[in-house]
Amino acid sequence: MKSLLLFTLLFLATSTFCQINGTWHTSFTIMGNANRMDLTISNYPFNPVANMSDPDGSYENIVMDKLKITDSTLSFLWTKIGLSFDGKFSKNGDSIVGVMSQMDIKWAANFTRTEQEKIVVKRPQEPKAPFAYPVEELLIKNGENTLGATLTLPLNAGTNYPIVVLASGSGAQDRNCELVGHKSFLVIADYLARNGIGCLRFDDRGVGKSTGVFQTASLEDFASDVNACVNYLVHDQRFAGHKIGVAGHSEGGMHALIAAKTNKKIQFVVELASVGTSGGEVLAEQNYLIYTSSGSSEEVGRWAEETIKGICPILAENSAEKAVDPLSKYIESRYAVAPKEFTESTNLAQYQMGIITMLNNDWGRQFLGFQAATYLKKVKVPVLAINGSKDIQVPPVSNQTGFAKNFSKKSLPQSKAIVVDGLNHLFQTCTTCTLSEYGELEETFSEAVLKEMTTWIKGLK
Repeated sequence: MKSLLLFTLLFLATSTFCQINGTWHTSFTIMGNANRMDLTISNYPFNPVANMSDPDGSYENIVMDKLKITDSTLSFLWTKIGLSFDGKFSKNGDSIVGVMSQMDIKWAANFTRTEQEKIVVKRPQEPKAPFAYPVEELLIKNGENTLGATLTLPLNAGTNYPIVVLASGSGAQDRNCELVGHKSFLVIADYLARNGIGCLRFDDRGVGKSTGVFQTASLEDFASDVNACVNYLVHDQRFAGHKIGVAGHSEGGMHALIAAKTNKKIQFVVELASVGTSGGEVLAEQNYLIYTSSGSSEEVGRWAEETIKGICPILAENSAEKAVDPLSKYIESRYAVAPKEFTESTNLAQYQMGIITMLNNDWGRQFLGFQAATYLKKVKVPVLAINGSKDIQVPPVSNQTGFAKNFSKKSLPQSKAIVVDGLNHLFQTCTTCTLSEYGELEETFSEAVLKEMTTWIKGLK
């Protein structure tokens, strides 16, 4: 009888272990990005190991850290990307119901034994090949670097149609400006080609087929890439007599203005959700709006805004090497008076390192010190500036005022500054208008803005 009882207990324990060991599957969409994950657990309960793989092939057998398994719970940390999971086994043991988190974003993630089908995110505006217009793949030289690019040309547009070079915003972007599942530059290029305007878009340096180093590049470097693309078109005899302009989104609008200040071959500029004041002002106001729209208090928002304002003169007055000490001390002093709500969620070392890494470099100095008026007053060609009324990254009111006040006398007759109601920073019709909503929206880029751009460009004299 005793041996039978022992066998029964051993059988039950082994069955439980078998239920936990093996492969578990989950799928979810976060900020517009569809994800599938396979979690394989082995050796439980003796020396358990959990490996994560992507069934779509982007990674395989990544060992999870800080793995903890009981007969009712499972948790782990993927240290390299800061992703964690905390879950509980269902009563019948056929699922693990839990929450994943990464960079303060949390979402439901439930693992089951059933293999998940690939999630298809709806992007109705995204064009699919074959296209009804010519498409050319290019390699454009800029000094030692090469830029991978795509040129789309309108079909049956006659001669002398305009051509636009697209400049992307902050962060390393490919030529489609792909972000949270949206390919805004692909959508723009397609619309322009179908409406009589050519378009050249390119991979940022160090991205896709472009060479060079993105991380150490300055605003001037990015502007030189824009100029290289413009000059390529100018020297292509097919486009002699064509109007060639630049359209920049967000920080890309800064690149466009810097390029247009000196490159007389640029004949028009489109500023999409870009800076009409200064980089420092935009970053300060942006901090306030992002914190408060994400659920932080008014106090935290104002504290963050004032903190950024104080950083600007420190970087302006010191080299990168000499700025480290005063910048560190300034951040410490600001952290000391930060609202408790902020210090409870962010430690000093983390906050300090984040700011120093992001801003104490050539790019950071140029971004904070950028004054749109300096360039607008010297750009003699027409400028179209469009902002969305719900933009929390480049606030519309102050920046539109900056554009309207500083158009040069020569550009003024055909220049225009407008705000389109109900649109966020990516020119999507938004509801909550927060950063996290970008990927949840099916719309990639407002057709109203596309029409405005097209009408304005084709109407230039």
